[in-house]
Amino acid sequence: MTGKLLYSVITPHSPRMAVEETAPPFLKGVIQGSHELGAALRAAKPDLLIVHSTHWVCSFLWYVTCHERHRGFCVADEAPDMIPGLPYDRAGDPVFAEALVKQLQGAGIPCGRNASPHYHWDYGSYVPLRYLDPEQRIPTVLVGTCLMSDLDECLGVGGLIRRTVEETGRRAVFVSSTALAHKIVRGPDTWPPAEHQEHDRRFIEMIRKGEVKAVKRWLPEYTKAVVAEMGGRNVATMLGTIDENCPRLLGASYGAYGQSSASGNISLSIQEAA
Repeated sequence: MTGKLLYSVITPHSPRMAVEETAPPFLKGVIQGSHELGAALRAAKPDLLIVHSTHWVCSFLWYVTCHERHRGFCVADEAPDMIPGLPYDRAGDPVFAEALVKQLQGAGIPCGRNASPHYHWDYGSYVPLRYLDPEQRIPTVLVGTCLMSDLDECLGVGGLIRRTVEETGRRAVFVSSTALAHKIVRGPDTWPPAEHQEHDRRFIEMIRKGEVKAVKRWLPEYTKAVVAEMGGRNVATMLGTIDENCPRLLGASYGAYGQSSASGNISLSIQEAA
């Protein structure tokens, strides 16, 4: 059976969102967007979530979690007061994960397996899933962000992820857990500079219109201009999962574009038209 990548999405992970009841008011519109995106994804009935977080940082290799089950407590290393140890317990998908590792190896991408029983999730993986799949029912595979990769390599890895989804027969969603503009400062409710907001809003509008080819061409300029989180690697991987030659791509945004310490945050999706 041929699989299908149902959606490719971008969604935020501010640690201030981890517990909705204590989240600051300025993030309410962003959180609402996470809820709306989650409802849309769950309605599509995926059997796999592939999460690419800016906070699982890998120096040299692309690592993939190959666990049967993910169990543990998430602590935000950089903000343990905000996320001091929140529990998670959800299925993995080692068959897909092993297939993805083989796919990357076959393409000459430096990669490795993460099957350590002592591994614990970063908050960039944990926080979005509280909103996208709060009942923890959808199996999940995490992919690390490789510092040695450039935007072109990330685009290529995105394409290999898509191919693995199709070849393994999965109905999957690719989740890029990242902010857009990211020249962060002290001051939680500080907005990004006006010029960064302008670039972010142009990017958001292009995604809404499904203009993937144009976004890919603009990507190096855009990510540099807004000081994108992790250099835009996670945005690039998401874009790489999309077949830009599809006759019609449907883009959407959810909730509000909002700030967190001068970063720009919003939930976005792309899918192929039926």
